[in-house]
Amino acid sequence: MRHFYLYLIKEEFASHYFGREFKLFQLFQDFLWTSRDDERYDTLKQQVEYVSKQIPVDYLDELISLYLNHQYNYQHIAPLHRIHLRSNRGKASLILKPRNVEITATGSFESETVFFEILRKFDPCFLAMDFQHEQYGWLNPIKERKFV
Repeated sequence: MRHFYLYLIKEEFASHYFGREFKLFQLFQDFLWTSRDDERYDTLKQQVEYVSKQIPVDYLDELISLYLNHQYNYQHIAPLHRIHLRSNRGKASLILKPRNVEITATGSFESETVFFEILRKFDPCFLAMDFQHEQYGWLNPIKERKFV
């Protein structure tokens, strides 16, 4: 099973941390694994809120439904979206939250890719992180600006 947390990073920070995603990964990992009783929690929360944007849950909910509604293997009960690949090759669930998106997937990597593609088209600055397997990356690689 793969479990991803996706945060919508503000463009200025996405550009700055392109190639240095590990620093953002560490920040989000520390935030998610720090107890609310810990004195560092409030500081970490402020830092996360500073570098990330609110997720437009209602808009994304409709957008995902629009893209997937024609597929018979798709289920939607807001804010939960679920897709099952044909021939039991895999399945994935997506939950929209105001500060992040969570995707849980099993089977073929194609199962989470269906959701990644929709989110990538919405905004290129989504950072996906799988803390269990210590994997992270942009849904859409950010091109560095070239100055002539």
